[in-house]
Amino acid sequence: MSNYHTNSLKNADVFTVMGSVYAEVARYDSAIGADQADQADQAILRAMELIDFSQNLNTLNAAQKMEIDRFGSLLKDRAKLRENSNFDDYLMPFALAARMRQFK
Repeated sequence: MSNYHTNSLKNADVFTVMGSVYAEVARYDSAIGADQADQADQAILRAMELIDFSQNLNTLNAAQKMEIDRFGSLLKDRAKLRENSNFDDYLMPFALAARMRQFK
């Protein structure tokens, strides 16, 4: 993962982490829809890097880390099927909350 991503997430809360994961999952879904397997694989790898990185964040509590880790397991399973992830309904609230918190 690039330093940009790690530097931008080193103080992240659960909403920011999951919102960032959502961006990669959305890229995966777009690539699957366009039948671009290489781009889909790259997006899943980036999402998993973000998930792995989150496990070392001091800003997340144990329950949040467990939820993110469990989501990573579900995402891996879904990606093996090479189908749309269908995680929009789960991830969108995190992304919206992260955006709203920026404007506090």
